[in-house]
Amino acid sequence: MKKLIFSFLFLVSLTVYSQTDTSALDKLTPEELLKHYQNEKEPYSTYKGPEGVGDTLYNELNPMVIPTQTVYAEGLFRIGSDKEKDRFHLLDSTNNADQMLKPKVSLGAGRLGFYGDLYRNKFQSPLTARPAFDLNVSQRLTRSFQLNFNVMFGQLGANENLDTRHENFQSEIRAGGVNLLYDFGNFIPDRYKIRPFVTVGIAGFEFLSKTDLLDRNGNKYYYWSDGSIKDKAEGSADAQFAVDLKRDYIYETDVRERNADGFGKYRESSIAIPVGAGAIMKVTDRIDLKLNFQVFFTNTDYIDGISNKSVGLRQGDKKKDNFSYTSFALQYDLIAKPRAQKEKLRTDTIGDKFWLAMDAEDGDKDGVTDFKDECQGTPEGVKVDAKGCPLDDDKDGIPNYRDDELATTAGAPVNERGVSQTPEYWQAWYNQYNNDSVGENPHEEIVGNAFKLDTKKANFNNKKDIYTVELARYFGSIPTDELALLLSIGDIKSVTLDDGTTVVYTAGEYKKITTAIKRRDEFRKEGNKAAVVSKLKGKNVIKVTDEELAEILRKEKDDELSSGITNTTSAGSNTSSAVTNTTTANVDGEGSFNKTDIVYRVQLGAFKNKISTSVFNTSAGVLELKTGESVYRYVTKGFKTIGEAAAVRADLVIQGYSDAFVTAYKEGKRIPMSQTKATVDKAYKEDMNEEKIFSSVDKKLVSFKVQLGGLKKQFQEKLMDERVKNISDLEKQGTSSGMIRYTTGKFPDMASAEKYRKELEDKGFTDAFIVATFKGDIISIQEALELLK
Repeated sequence: MKKLIFSFLFLVSLTVYSQTDTSALDKLTPEELLKHYQNEKEPYSTYKGPEGVGDTLYNELNPMVIPTQTVYAEGLFRIGSDKEKDRFHLLDSTNNADQMLKPKVSLGAGRLGFYGDLYRNKFQSPLTARPAFDLNVSQRLTRSFQLNFNVMFGQLGANENLDTRHENFQSEIRAGGVNLLYDFGNFIPDRYKIRPFVTVGIAGFEFLSKTDLLDRNGNKYYYWSDGSIKDKAEGSADAQFAVDLKRDYIYETDVRERNADGFGKYRESSIAIPVGAGAIMKVTDRIDLKLNFQVFFTNTDYIDGISNKSVGLRQGDKKKDNFSYTSFALQYDLIAKPRAQKEKLRTDTIGDKFWLAMDAEDGDKDGVTDFKDECQGTPEGVKVDAKGCPLDDDKDGIPNYRDDELATTAGAPVNERGVSQTPEYWQAWYNQYNNDSVGENPHEEIVGNAFKLDTKKANFNNKKDIYTVELARYFGSIPTDELALLLSIGDIKSVTLDDGTTVVYTAGEYKKITTAIKRRDEFRKEGNKAAVVSKLKGKNVIKVTDEELAEILRKEKDDELSSGITNTTSAGSNTSSAVTNTTTANVDGEGSFNKTDIVYRVQLGAFKNKISTSVFNTSAGVLELKTGESVYRYVTKGFKTIGEAAAVRADLVIQGYSDAFVTAYKEGKRIPMSQTKATVDKAYKEDMNEEKIFSSVDKKLVSFKVQLGGLKKQFQEKLMDERVKNISDLEKQGTSSGMIRYTTGKFPDMASAEKYRKELEDKGFTDAFIVATFKGDIISIQEALELLK
């Protein structure tokens, strides 16, 4: 303690000495000081230009850029000027008087470690330390010192199991105080983002200590010499009837009220001297990251309930109980202004010859210097006007050197080669476009006057809206009589909206609105009057009103006209023929279905609770339907042939979905497989019940593991490896975020995994928990239990 106080006083003395002005000018009398300034030499000038020219220009131009009430500007900057020095003066908020008496607030988290009578070495491992949180308000006093006001809340505890003594406690700590922070500001320049610090202060704290003497059933712990815990004392008359107990780590007994050593009602509060060190790293102008380690030297020996006055084997030493706090915190400056970006001092090394050469430079060699050239980059040899722009005699916007028609009529539209776009021109262009009997080879051509292109009206957005036919919206379960109707539509899809409860069922995806309207009308003719055209926007399905449909049709027609398709009737008939006979084509290239087609699907499972569709590893796509009494049914997309469906089922069986089976639907009803082209054994009786619950998943693919705490970062790997080195069947798995997951064991059921987790908890892994896997991938516990039903 004395060494720390002496070190602190030494640092304070260095700070005071470094900030003391030792200049000899302070010793001069007023008369001597005046004489000194009169005889002082002129300051050195870094200006390298012609003598007098730089100063003249600076003095004439500088007043013109002084800020006014209506115009903001900065004065001219000149190397070597006093203003340049001012730019880098008082940049740090620690020096700026405008930001003095402005607090910083930090919120931190860490762990409290105990240093007292417990443990053979009187030292607690950081791995068994308890969590704590702190709130700190900091005010800078000088360039090197800050005054901190802080409060802290946390838990302090220890568990000791020696041959002769078995003690434990857990204490609620509430502390508040003030400390002085020294951050070496008089030695370390402001440009460094990381700055160490030391602190010393005074704090008051309260502690409420409890101990764990009884298990959940009220049985007292007796520690036997073989390391076990029993409900009867070793050596007692009925010791042969002793039963094993396990600590529940519930600290139910108040240490002071227990009065094991006759201390009575001692004070559960004390004073502490916190001494610490750490580092502050500047993240932004307002946010700092603070790493801190403090030791609280207290004035009490009752935190753990053991002292040198304790009785028998409980007796401790004469030292006080102390504790440490290791933490990190984010500190936010409430008021500080953003710090100006520092610029490195520049050296003026450019002479007059350089500037004269720049003034005379002519990059495109057209005879007009770059400072006067309004059309830089003119090809070499092209005639230009006084402004450096290529000549354009007919004023059509195409310069002569690229103009194939030098005498264009004034105001006539031209193409990129300056050729008038007359009716004959357009006829020739149309003939080339259609590659007709003229025999000319078609080629690409940009039509229009490139110099007069109106960029505001140009549309370069190639993203097309996707339309679909919305068949139904369900806010709950699908009626049983409508389930087969939906499944008989080959390209049916489901979309769950953002509210999590509304499911929209759609058919087809179309780029053209006319195709979607044709499909909608077909559904309406078949009796689905609720069918409407909707637009797909991400995971949302937005209904299109009749007014919007009319506007979209008009724009689609205009786009066809602007693309050169003048025969709109022909284009419309082609679109119509693309959807005749109730045939639909999906944007994604899926197969087409007719109304009378049989739709085959592979049934994957039906569960009481919702599971992720990713459980079914198939590229065929999975459709989720909520039916009956909150039953979630999962099927594949529709197939036109039994061969396609059978191939998908075979692939699923190989992967472990052995109970998957094929069903068939036609014209809104489920039909037996015997009425399809499938080969069915005469003795086979197909179950046509659409409400039964089943799972196609092989239950052996589901397993449970115990994860040892949360995901670990790379720098924690070595520490964690050392901690788990004695655990068998350990697995380390990297995640996509760069973290590391530690798991152990593999169990077919939840109960076995829970039993193993409790064993690990007794070994010190109190943060262990159970995770579920399916085919090696992590899934939720709920999904795993559902798959095992």
